[in-house]
Amino acid sequence: MSKRLWVGLDVGVHITSVCVLNSAGEAIQEVNLPTSVETIDAFLRPMRRGNIETVAMEAGPSSMYLARGFERLKYTVVVFDCRQMAVYLRIRQNKTDRNDARNIAEVARTGRGTIAEVMVKNVEFQRLRSLLAIRQRMLRLRVGSEALIGAQFHLYGGKLPRSWSAVTLRRNASAEMARIRREQKIDLRSDIEPVLSICENLRAHVEHLDRTFAEMAANIEVCRRFMEIPGVGPLTALSFYSAICNPHRFEKCVDVGPYLGLVPRIRQSGETIARLRISRMGNTMTRAHLTSAAMVLLRSTTKDTALKAWGLEIRERRGGGRAKIAVARKLSIVMLAMWKYGTDWEPFRRAEVQIDHPTGL
Repeated sequence: MSKRLWVGLDVGVHITSVCVLNSAGEAIQEVNLPTSVETIDAFLRPMRRGNIETVAMEAGPSSMYLARGFERLKYTVVVFDCRQMAVYLRIRQNKTDRNDARNIAEVARTGRGTIAEVMVKNVEFQRLRSLLAIRQRMLRLRVGSEALIGAQFHLYGGKLPRSWSAVTLRRNASAEMARIRREQKIDLRSDIEPVLSICENLRAHVEHLDRTFAEMAANIEVCRRFMEIPGVGPLTALSFYSAICNPHRFEKCVDVGPYLGLVPRIRQSGETIARLRISRMGNTMTRAHLTSAAMVLLRSTTKDTALKAWGLEIRERRGGGRAKIAVARKLSIVMLAMWKYGTDWEPFRRAEVQIDHPTGL
């Protein structure tokens, strides 16, 4: 009988459930261990002579740390997309950490290819992704906090004008509080000041991160070339750079569109084929950055390019939403081709040149 083994890990912050399956799908070991590379490796090391094929887990913050550790120890590591894996894990009636670990091991044994796998990024790329995620979360908190201040002013017939900096925000909010205090004899300072201070700090840190990202993008050669494209700024360049990591893992440049969830889903039954909305299977943050860059290219930029003309033509025929997605997908293909082949941005690429040719952008 084959001695090949598959290991499934249901990773928690403190405790990880471990399940080891043999080639017949039988669980030969099921334990709970502290979430530590050293502890889990000490448990698996005696079985490595039994030829551990794969150590599998769901994507997550703790999972990525473990995955990098196991790769350093020469294990074959697979990290599954958590959204798709969640659907598979609902098969069992009772959802427990033990059952999840066993199902993850079973997918690694029989179902690789049915569930998308996540690339394990090195520390440099992971830190960049973390900073981008921090900025995104802080931006949401800032918008929500400023909306809260505006809602308080609305209760008394006031409003908070749009502010482009922390200084302007403070000035506008102070002026509105003074007006309400003067006209209605209501002092809102004790209600507004704490939230206003939070908003100022959030704005200051987001501005600091934006300066940091601008410096980082300027110091990365491929990101500097990305930013030659109208609409593509430091955030989009760094987001795409850190999401892809290695351009050569895509055999064709057009494959990056499905990877980022920018292609429509297809539902086919018999002779009926329906094209649905985009799959949204890729990284949400990078997809949002690309679609924002596409909107800027279509609406705000004054430079004429073949890509803009193509997008405007689609907008005339199919509407703004489809044009935005189409341009975002084309942007991802163009950027991958520039990176993969070391070429520069060409505003008016010859129509007959194919996108996967080294000179075709």
